[in-house]
Formats: sequence, structure tokens, C-alpha cells
Amino acid sequence: MKTLRAKLFSYDKSLAVFETPNGTMTLPKVFVPFFIEMFLLHMMGTINTMMLSHYSDEAVAAVGAASQLTGMVLTLYTVIGTGTSIVINHNLGAGRREVASDAAFTSIVFCGSFSLILGTILSFFARPILGLMHLEPRVFEYAVSYFKIAVQFSFFQAITSSISGIFRSYGKPKIAVCVSLTMNALMAFFDYLIIFRPFDFPLKGVSGIAVGYVLSQAAGLLLNLFFLNKVRLGLQLHKKNLRTLRIMKTILQVGVPGGISSISYNLSQVVSTSIIAILGTAAISTKIYVTNIVFYVYVFGMSLGMSTSLFIGWLSGAKKYEQAYRLNLQNLKLTITANLGLSLLIFCFSRPLLSLFSTDPLILSMGRTLMFIDILVEIGRGFNHIEENSLRGAGDVFYPMIISMISCWTMSIFFSWFLGIRLGLGLAGCWIAFSMDELFRATAYLIRWRSRKWMTKTVSGQDR
Repeated sequence: MKTLRAKLFSYDKSLAVFETPNGTMTLPKVFVPFFIEMFLLHMMGTINTMMLSHYSDEAVAAVGAASQLTGMVLTLYTVIGTGTSIVINHNLGAGRREVASDAAFTSIVFCGSFSLILGTILSFFARPILGLMHLEPRVFEYAVSYFKIAVQFSFFQAITSSISGIFRSYGKPKIAVCVSLTMNALMAFFDYLIIFRPFDFPLKGVSGIAVGYVLSQAAGLLLNLFFLNKVRLGLQLHKKNLRTLRIMKTILQVGVPGGISSISYNLSQVVSTSIIAILGTAAISTKIYVTNIVFYVYVFGMSLGMSTSLFIGWLSGAKKYEQAYRLNLQNLKLTITANLGLSLLIFCFSRPLLSLFSTDPLILSMGRTLMFIDILVEIGRGFNHIEENSLRGAGDVFYPMIISMISCWTMSIFFSWFLGIRLGLGLAGCWIAFSMDELFRATAYLIRWRSRKWMTKTVSGQDR
């Protein structure tokens, strides 16, 4: 019994240490900034949702639906960002700093040009795209207004995400945190002025909220460019040329599978919202409110997963596979324990938490049921945050892509429709389907990690 307890609660600090060109990095040094950023960033989002709920439930549903599509577009841009991070991490771990800096330069250039073109096209087709979500007429008009503005200027966020990823890979996560918090504080400030109108502010309604969002993203980009110029990372961007962009092939090779996986997941969430929309605006609003609350359950695992991915990339580049393997399992143990405990705690206080957003008895009742089912969702999600991020960090990107796509469209979407609509279980049926999705992927990813096949996937980028 004593041996089992020691195994469950022991923590080997030596596994979470790695020497980088910028000094010794430990897991807490990487994790804490990630956690603070994710926690406060979402707290701003929660505040925004609470403020929007004072405007109208239709506005909450509209911005939530439009944000899902915008999020899917931003995820498409992360094809480049994810590939870049993997290439940078592996090359820094192997001591190839010039190749790493080539990847950083390429990411900024390609992200900016690609997002500008795509954002313009999607803004033009906003109405037919949102029409696929089957929103109620008033919600639909709000959503179109928000989406057109947000996606047109999404290149601000695309370049910002690219630069933030570079800072993290080079062991400077605090910069990304400061920029992210500034952006979200500005967005919350704009929302307050637009919704509560302490004085005659020129921005109004849902379109004004979209403009406020864009302005905050623009401010974030300016800050990132400022820090990129001031902080010494050894990138030597002024020496780069068009030949440098040839590394884009390597970036896409490792980034596209992860991007496809993320896009597939986000698209499945849009489809699931369409299914939930059949149940009415109250169901969509409940989903948004519950999602805002349960984020605080898995923010620990999400942050630890992102930190683990960074470490696994460095360790794989340095061929320290045994340390990477053991670090993964150690962090998985932490995440599952945290997710289980926090999800139980959130369920116990579900009614007062939901009351912060709405007093509608139907929303309160549905939300409490979802939070009970969500305990299973968070257990599976904990596995996925660590295992999927670890596989990608190691350069094993195709396996997670295949598993994610299969799971999203069979477990999540098909069973959301079958349980929620066909069998009449409503929103609870959809949440059961979400738990099936998370648990299926969790099992598949854990099997892959324990097989150690990811050890053969190290990325160099030198063959460009």
C-alpha cells in the first residue's frame, strides 16, 4: 500500500529540466506563464459573456456561434504556427539555431500573407457560411455582423499567434503572456463601454463588439512586434531572404496534419452547434455558459499539455527519449487528478455558478445536468491534453490527425444527433456524445505513446 501511494503521489523534478541556448528551462518556468495566460485570458472571455448576457441571450448565442467559425479560421492559421513550433523546438534541442530562426521568419511572413487573403474571402461569403448553422433570424443577423468584421481582420491574430509561438519556443513565455493579457483587458474594456455605455461611445451593438475585438488584436500585434525587435533571440531576421522560405515545406509537413485535426475538431463543434440549434436558443446559450464554466476545470491540463509539448520537442530534438517518455506519464497523472477533483467541485457549485450568467430556470436545469456528465468529459480531456500534445511535440503528427477525425465525426457528431435529437435526450445526449469522443481519443493516444513509435519522428528541417 505504501509503495502504491508513493508511486501515485511521487514527482521526479529532474525529468522537467532541459538546457536551452537561452539557459536552463524547468517545467514550472514554462507552465506557470501558460497557466496564467490561459486562466486570465478565459476569465476575460467569461466577463465578456456575462456582459453580453446583460445585452441579450440572442447576442450571446450569435457571438458564440460566430466565434466558433472565427476560431476555426484561426485554427487554420495554426497549421503554420504548430509546424513552426515543432521545427523550432526540435532544432533548438539539437543545437541548430540557424534552422530554427529560418522557421521563425517563414512563419511570420507566410502567416501574414495567407491570413490576409483568406480573411477577405471569408468575410465576403459570411452570410452563406453562417446560413449553414440554422440560427434563428435575429441571432443570424447578429452573427453575420460580428463574423464579417472579425474574420476580415483576423490577420492581426494570425501574426500575433505566430510571434507568440516563437517567444515560447525560445523560452520567453512571459512576453506572450503579457501581450495576451493586454489584448484581452482591452477587449473587456471595449465591451464594457459598448454594452453599458457610461458615456456616448461611438461603437454600438454586436458590430461594435466586433470592432472592439479587432482593435484589441491590433494592439497585441503592435506589442509583439515591439518585443520581437527589442528582445535578443538571435533570430537575425534582417538577414533572411526568399530562399529562407524554402523551409516552409518542412513546416507544412509537420503542421498540416495537426491543423487538419484541429480544423476537423472545430468544424465538428460548429456542426454540433447546428444540431443544438435545433433545440432552440436556450440550448445554445446553455452550451456557451457551461463551456465558459468548465474551462476552469481543464485549464490546468491544457496549460500542462502545452508545456509538455514544448519540453517533448526539445527532448526529442536532443534524442532524450526516455526522459520524454517518463515526463509524459508523470504529467498525465497530475492532469487526471486535477481534472477529476475540479470537475466534482464545479458540479457541487453548479447552480450558483450558472446563476452568474442567467436566471432562466430551463438554462439552470439543463446546465446542472451537463456539469454532471462533464465529469467524464474532463477525465478524457485530461488524457488528450497531455497525450495529443506530447505526440505532436515529438513530431508524431499523422496518428493524432487520423484518430481525431474519426472520433470527431463518429463519436461526437453522429452520436450528438443520435442521442440528442433522434432519441430525444436533448442537450444531455450531446454532452454524452462529447464524453464518448474524449474517452475514445484518450485511449487511442495513450496506446500510441506507450508503443514508443513516436521516437522515430524527430524533425530536423535541414533537408530543405
